[in-house]
Amino acid sequence: MKYDYKKLVSQSYQAMDEGRIENFKTYFADDLVWNEAFGFPYGGIYHGIDAVIENVHSRLGTEWTNYKASPENYIVSGNDVVVYGKYSGSFKVTGKSFQADFAHFYHFNEEGKINHFIQVVDSALVTESMKN
Repeated sequence: MKYDYKKLVSQSYQAMDEGRIENFKTYFADDLVWNEAFGFPYGGIYHGIDAVIENVHSRLGTEWTNYKASPENYIVSGNDVVVYGKYSGSFKVTGKSFQADFAHFYHFNEEGKINHFIQVVDSALVTESMKN
């Protein structure tokens, strides 16, 4: 079966942006490996979408105001999608806001589910907004 990987990734961003967490989770395989950039506030390697929600997305939703990942460009090659975009938001504790470039690398399995994610980001801009 042929999948529209760009559309699937785009829909996952939209689901997260709209707070549809259960829908967001459906785009990911059970054996997901998520590489959040080391140096990013929630950096690390997470296994499974529930670990990603708990350790990354729920924290972004509670510790930040208007945190957003805004995709600007998609590149598709086989089962891989690279997304370039901008993060933005304000850290609640400091009130400081930021904007930073990101690149997200997605790999899809044969069932059309994302089973590997890698984040590349200018984490210094994010962490600077967290400092008093």
